Amino acid sequence: MAWWLNKIAVLTALAAGLALTGTSGARADEPLPPDWLSAQVNENAQHCERRAEHSLGKRLFLACGAAGVWEIARDDAAPRFVRSYAFSGDVVGFVTEPDGRLWVKLQVLEARPFAPASTPGAVLFPDSAQRPEAPSAPIAPSAPVETAAQGAAPPAPAPPIETLGRVVRSAPGEVVISLGKLNGITRNDHIELSLERADELAADEVALSREPVAVGLVTNVSNGNARVRLGLNENVPVGAIAIATRASVTSSLSAPPRVSGIWGLELFARPFAALDELGGGALLSGAIGYRFKHLHLQAVVDPLAFADVQDKSSVAAANAGLIASYDSQYFEMGLGLGAQSVNETSNFLEPGSGLAALQLIRLGAQDGLNISARTSVALFHSEFQFGGMVASGQIPVTRGYWLLLNGGGGNVGYGFGELGLRVLLTGNGLAGSKFLTVTAGGAGVFKSGACPPFEFCGNRISYGGPMAGVGGEWRF
Repeated sequence: MAWWLNKIAVLTALAAGLALTGTSGARADEPLPPDWLSAQVNENAQHCERRAEHSLGKRLFLACGAAGVWEIARDDAAPRFVRSYAFSGDVVGFVTEPDGRLWVKLQVLEARPFAPASTPGAVLFPDSAQRPEAPSAPIAPSAPVETAAQGAAPPAPAPPIETLGRVVRSAPGEVVISLGKLNGITRNDHIELSLERADELAADEVALSREPVAVGLVTNVSNGNARVRLGLNENVPVGAIAIATRASVTSSLSAPPRVSGIWGLELFARPFAALDELGGGALLSGAIGYRFKHLHLQAVVDPLAFADVQDKSSVAAANAGLIASYDSQYFEMGLGLGAQSVNETSNFLEPGSGLAALQLIRLGAQDGLNISARTSVALFHSEFQFGGMVASGQIPVTRGYWLLLNGGGGNVGYGFGELGLRVLLTGNGLAGSKFLTVTAGGAGVFKSGACPPFEFCGNRISYGGPMAGVGGEWRF
């Protein structure tokens, strides 16, 4: 077997990080201190056999033969080894294109099959003094074949299959990526979507990192593109990196990501009929708030209730407040101040209104599986007493559908219980999304009255019956 040493210029990119480490055209001409390089080793304990160098700003790149390319930082104090880059041959130099792109020149050790001169088309070594002869007859020399050393171009390698793509279009709940059947992508493949970020590791050292955003599912694929479905509340911008992965999809029914940086508006109406009476009433509620990174500020009116029947007195109840809460993906807790009616009192006090301290808690994801409660304590006639409570449970059924179980009431002067369904009409849970909620249950509004001591009186008013509710939520 014969071994040939051929120098070839390999059109292989050095790495995107090399071009980002300095300013194009800038040079560092100061020589390295004597004996400094000989004392350095790379990550594989190799010394640098210096063949060539290339400067980029405060970065110096050395062609170090079998040790690859070394990146040296030219700090003010002293040079500093940063890292090395390995290649499939000995690095002997650099090539710079007119647009500033940097390439490496490799020296490759190559093995070729050997055949005797009797084989047609066999390669004849130029330093052979004489050709071997067969015992019976001389062997005619065969025509020499052009080799890489004689100027023949090596065969062009097959173009590599791209495995890294980009997001070319983003829509609520899905993205389109620049990978398709020609890249080996098929339906039901998992695609990791990530963003590139520049991390400053030291004073003059910057590295690129990838921050995964979501793992989606391929739902449709063409030759050059694929449609990838995202989970609820997942958002991937145009230009994000897309690559096939074996990781599980991040879409979750029970614990979707928390949304932030959006306004939310909720309105709800629960009309009811008064049993044994000709009339009825309604429980109205509403809330508007803004979700910061971990802060949720909202103004709440829940309820604004009233009822009226024929030939009897009407009754009303109300509770409103401002609430600030710490809000995370799985937990929310907050406090607030407001005012409320106090319709249920002792026999010696007339109904009225007072200041209210509000408490809020949620366990579970806002758009997933959760339970939540809001309570109030009223300051009424210089005494604190229970104002009311509203509790809610939410169970995800399938993508965009939730089962609700709600109830509440108290001294504020009302009570209700309901079973409902929440539906995502448009959007993916982010800004621009709309939700519809429908419920069924029962509700009532009441009010007590003051009576003289030790006497019975019938001043209590109470109206209630079956209820149907409808509400909406808008995010913007």
